Amino acid sequence: MALLAAFGRLMHYVHPEISHRLGSLLFSIPLPSCRCERWWSVGGVRVCGPVGVAAGLDKSGLYARFLSSFCPGFLVVGSTLPRTRRGNKPPRVARVWPYSMVNAMGLNSPGIARVVSRLSGLDYPIFISVAGFSVSDFAAQLAYLERYFRPDAVELNISSPTYRGFWRDVPTLGGARLPVFVKVGPSVDLRLVVRHVREVGWGLVVTNTLPVDDGRLSTGRGGLSGLLLYKYGIKLLERARRLAGGEVPIIYSGGLYTCAQLREVLKLADAAEVLTSILYYTPYILTLLNRCGDTQR
Repeated sequence: MALLAAFGRLMHYVHPEISHRLGSLLFSIPLPSCRCERWWSVGGVRVCGPVGVAAGLDKSGLYARFLSSFCPGFLVVGSTLPRTRRGNKPPRVARVWPYSMVNAMGLNSPGIARVVSRLSGLDYPIFISVAGFSVSDFAAQLAYLERYFRPDAVELNISSPTYRGFWRDVPTLGGARLPVFVKVGPSVDLRLVVRHVREVGWGLVVTNTLPVDDGRLSTGRGGLSGLLLYKYGIKLLERARRLAGGEVPIIYSGGLYTCAQLREVLKLADAAEVLTSILYYTPYILTLLNRCGDTQR
């Protein structure tokens, strides 16, 4: 664990594109999975604790075994697409102080079939985050999961800044036979989405990255994550809970680093997800936050 902490500190001084590649090598080590010693319910979905790994860290399914060794509540793998997509050209990641990042990955994915094939035999709560550029992209992937993999839950990522507009047609997916959470962000009409998820019995994930301009990225613009997102995210969580009442399960994602933040989040949300804090403080933060979460039962 000391070696992992030293690696994390070293990565603070390395260009994020290089640290991303080095981290990919480390996260690919197939460590043994943690054994769940406690259980947590998120909208009826049984997980190992209140704090999971957010979508975007393990897009390909290669890191899930390594991450499961740190006893997260659950692992969100993806976002996936029906087919392979390369994403944007580098540079795609930049650090922002304090403890934040901006990225423009561009929904890179090896395709859903390859992703889930890498998860075979992993006995740990798995959510699959599904993305797409049309409603048919989402429908095809839901059908694939129902037939070939059946994760513990699915996140419908309608909030990526890479695409816009068609999320209003997502209600046509209401016949899904898996537990579903809809991930919302700044570009989504929250009132409309909440109304729909209440009708069909789905949950919410609040929030995705916040679009910002950044000339260090190849696209000149990307999504802000990390500590700077927290104040915005918690306000969106408060609004989502007011609109949803107590009927809709909500997972919070955005700038979560500390036990004090987790206590604030769990007053409104049923669970939480982290990503950028893992990149700054190594996956051991998953173990620490889930220990804190035990006191919130």
